[in-house]
Amino acid sequence: MKNKPVTSNNRKSKSRFSNPLTSINLSSDFKYLWLGQGGQGFAMWSEMIARNWLTYQITGSALAIGIVNLFRAIPFVSLGLFGGVIADRFPKRKTLMIIQFWSLSIYIVMLILISTGIIELWHIYITAFCLGLGMAINQPLRTSFIPQMVGKEHMLNAMSLNSMAMGVTRLIGPAIVGYVIAISNDNVAPAYLLSAIAYLFVIFTTIKINDAGNPTQIHKNSPLNDFTDGIKYMFSENRTVLWLVILALGPLAFGFSYISLLPVYVNVKLNLGAEAFGGIQSISSIGALISASLLASSGNLKIKGKLLFGTTLLYGAGVIIMGYSSILLISFIIAIFIGASQSVFRTLISSTIVDITDEKYRGRMISMTMLDMGMASIASIVAGRITDVLDITYGMLFCGVLCIIIGLLTFISHKKLFKI
Repeated sequence: MKNKPVTSNNRKSKSRFSNPLTSINLSSDFKYLWLGQGGQGFAMWSEMIARNWLTYQITGSALAIGIVNLFRAIPFVSLGLFGGVIADRFPKRKTLMIIQFWSLSIYIVMLILISTGIIELWHIYITAFCLGLGMAINQPLRTSFIPQMVGKEHMLNAMSLNSMAMGVTRLIGPAIVGYVIAISNDNVAPAYLLSAIAYLFVIFTTIKINDAGNPTQIHKNSPLNDFTDGIKYMFSENRTVLWLVILALGPLAFGFSYISLLPVYVNVKLNLGAEAFGGIQSISSIGALISASLLASSGNLKIKGKLLFGTTLLYGAGVIIMGYSSILLISFIIAIFIGASQSVFRTLISSTIVDITDEKYRGRMISMTMLDMGMASIASIVAGRITDVLDITYGMLFCGVLCIIIGLLTFISHKKLFKI
């Protein structure tokens, strides 16, 4: 039986803090969507570790890692906005199944290429592009599916639970994969095997969802017209969404691009290997998990704008400070704060956009936030070039400073963000 969205008539919060598992308890469909998000997160983090480490093995260059990440991000810029159109036009569950089988096939191809020893850099470019294509459609589908399952009243709770799922897999995935790569004599093939297994689980959870996720209205216009209609909506009818998208370019684009520098940072600054590389990414999820659990219990939060501003500054400062650290323990501590600020920022951006957007536009507005992936790839290339020419510290400095500058300029330009 199809789950009905939860409304305030169904359940009313009696206190400021609520059960952090509210959305899971009230909707079995969201439970399976959430479990699938966890499986997808594990596959994504595992593949990210493997891809960046493999690229560094082949080239020894931070710039090369940035270029590979650019290939993964190209679909987000060129086709990602149409991913939102797809989310608004077609049944979400069926489309999710197609995209997940697509991603699974890419993991299997990479596993075969690496296991047979014929892997080359251009293979990484192409498969990174193909995985990016799937993600550009997958995430708007998943995010716009949530309100149909839990209702707007529980959006922050549901989004926070999604962040927790990503946080758990970020804690487990990189650590496991980094260790597996290390004990496999730097062979990344097992990482792709783990990713493929995780995606089989994702497909299983999607099958268990009863809600077809049908569009709320029939779209009679062409996809191109739907796309331009979404752009007009953002610029003319809901400019707060526009400024939230611009704000996302700070922490989610320039801040997050520090990830592409981590292989060099671990190797050069810390003089360590794949275990530490996976460890830093995993340890950052501790902060993400703590912050996400607090958000999930916060009910109807009234200070979203102020939290967005604070986490923007904290994120940028954390990246800058990490660039100067050459002690693993200090880097771990900084990574926890970076993970916490990123989790809060990403959750608040997504939940706020979904909350203030008309239902028929939600997929398209969520896809707008994915422009940060394209900007992150460009930032990774510039930061990689700075690192190759100067030093890893300057590469990290570039990422952190741009994160802070974009955040400050956005809040100064649109002061209403403080009142969200």
